[in-house]
Amino acid sequence: MKMLRLEFDLQHHLVLSRKNPFEHALIRLILSTLATSMEIMNFKKKDMKRKGNSLLIQFHGEKKRISPLDKETHELINSVEGEKPFQLSEQEIDEIVSKYSPRDKKYNAKSLRNAMFLFLKDSSLFEVKLEELSQEELLDFMLDFNPLYSGSWLDEEGLREFVLNYSALSKITDPKRISEETGIEESFVSSTLQSGKSIFLLAKKFDNERFIS
Repeated sequence: MKMLRLEFDLQHHLVLSRKNPFEHALIRLILSTLATSMEIMNFKKKDMKRKGNSLLIQFHGEKKRISPLDKETHELINSVEGEKPFQLSEQEIDEIVSKYSPRDKKYNAKSLRNAMFLFLKDSSLFEVKLEELSQEELLDFMLDFNPLYSGSWLDEEGLREFVLNYSALSKITDPKRISEETGIEESFVSSTLQSGKSIFLLAKKFDNERFIS
């Protein structure tokens, strides 16, 4: 249940930030590359490189490092004006991240990065030390386990699951209100709410039945 909630929190930031392309690009950069605030503040577009079919980004933080980058995040960053797209302070970055956090749990850039790191380690089912992987190994890992690279958190199935979970956790059943808060088309929200139940509700029901038995 803990990891299901962690995934929801991460997807919450990703889905809701789509209403603002600049802030969505910032959120995606953290989730796609595990970027720190310092790395974001030092980032310049020239730090993005293409190697064969792969997109890479070189960060300058406490130490230099190279990370893979997903295609959509790359395109979004390139659409932002200026060679240094994120001219923000650490506090401003934290405020943007906090804006797209769930009502009951506020994140900043550091805690969002840590949450994504934990999600990736759990998804792999292995004790993987990401910092020790080679460029090629890290790219393969992200392609296999990071939903930004596959697009699964924002495809139709991913959004349907998110709507059901959003409704269950926020206790909101009005499609119009959910649409206004999430930026997801109202007709899509309405049809989704009629199609099934949130995994959180199903898990809660299972726990209750197990307790009774």
